[in-house]
Amino acid sequence: MSLEILAVTRPYAEPLAAPAWTLGCFHRRCITFATGIEDTSTRVIWVQSHGLTADLRLPLVRPDVRARGALQACTASERAELARGEGFVAHTSWDGALMRWDAFAAFQPYEKWPEPGRLERVGSCLVEWAPSGIYVEDWRLQPGASGLSVGLQLVSETGADGVSRPRTGGLVIAGDHAVMLIGRRAPLPEGRVHEILTAEPGLWEDAFDCEVAYAQRRDGGWPIQLAVDPFMEGRDLLGGAVFGADPSPDLLVQRNPGPEGAWRERIWRIDTLRADLDAGAATPALPEGMDWLTREADALGLAGQSPPRSASAG
Repeated sequence: MSLEILAVTRPYAEPLAAPAWTLGCFHRRCITFATGIEDTSTRVIWVQSHGLTADLRLPLVRPDVRARGALQACTASERAELARGEGFVAHTSWDGALMRWDAFAAFQPYEKWPEPGRLERVGSCLVEWAPSGIYVEDWRLQPGASGLSVGLQLVSETGADGVSRPRTGGLVIAGDHAVMLIGRRAPLPEGRVHEILTAEPGLWEDAFDCEVAYAQRRDGGWPIQLAVDPFMEGRDLLGGAVFGADPSPDLLVQRNPGPEGAWRERIWRIDTLRADLDAGAATPALPEGMDWLTREADALGLAGQSPPRSASAG
């Protein structure tokens, strides 16, 4: 059964642990640091459900390893460079001004972003400040983020040997956008993965046992657009695996029809499973602001443009 069908026939959602106007998929346009330095080249994607954040961050320039065919054919230095990618799934909480993230499952085995985020949103622009003042990030809501809303936390995985073991990870979907992270079976030493692999190249299989990928829905599938492991790109994010209901209302079972040697079954805990996400681009404003916008529409180049539907102010 598909997640789309389950979201209609068996919807479930935990209470919002994030503002309704953060639900959806955002791409980062820029991060500006207190030093005046800006980064507009790192590709950063954030997908948000009721209580889970999924995040993927990749340098714009990475080794061109397409001719290698697989990670095992790459050189140690190429694998170390690829390991500069980042991604995590974390629980979110909101106190009315600050968003916090905890219970991370992450590709980088250390807490790189320790500060909460002070968030505000105007239209499709969501701005996140670090309370220390060290950086500010400019995020933009992506088209196609409405509809299906999924937040799943991985609980366990049954391997080819038939044994079920705990495993961390998460899958967060907003409309046509999805980020999935499957955590490592064996932990790495704490630190930056590219430095760990430079010191101990033999740990590369453990390092890349954590999979992080971003996919966009097309023609009923979820082809991967970006991944920490570039050889995942082009594959289907869900790989034909099917979901089914568990007797517990907050759990889903995912079964893998793939070849021997792959995992057989995964158990996911549901944070969000709904078909009705309305990730509108517009946000509320005071009447005097709307009056000004109407008066100045011609001067602002907005005459004749239809406003997008409003995002929830919840």
